[in-house]
Amino acid sequence: MGAQIRVYRQKIASTTAMRKIFKAMELIAASRIGKARTRVAASLPYANAITRAVSAVASQSEIDHPLTTEPEQIRRAAVLVMTSDRGLAGSYSAAVLKQAQALTELLRGEGKEVRHYLVGRKAQAYFDFRSIAYQRVW
Repeated sequence: MGAQIRVYRQKIASTTAMRKIFKAMELIAASRIGKARTRVAASLPYANAITRAVSAVASQSEIDHPLTTEPEQIRRAAVLVMTSDRGLAGSYSAAVLKQAQALTELLRGEGKEVRHYLVGRKAQAYFDFRSIAYQRVW
């Protein structure tokens, strides 16, 4: 009976320690999200200015340029797969990879050549294990 209580106490202590680790990770992630939102907000004026400039060129001239005209037939498609490098995001990475495979099948069904660009070690390991070609990995 004493050994069972000791095992339960160890499990409780382990769970308590993990709770502290998760809380610290949550605080770090929250601070990073705040910084990322600030950077996105700071870049919006530039993105809007570029959009207005391209729209003005497209509406005011008869220039045949790839940025101002839509191609007749789209032959290629790029799929950007963003997974985690490590940590406790296993279900996130699995869901992303599942969606990437579904999107790839859909695009190939439409007759498009699909190129994959990977972000994260889990995506690279997934594609390497299955011998699926990719263009670049970060």
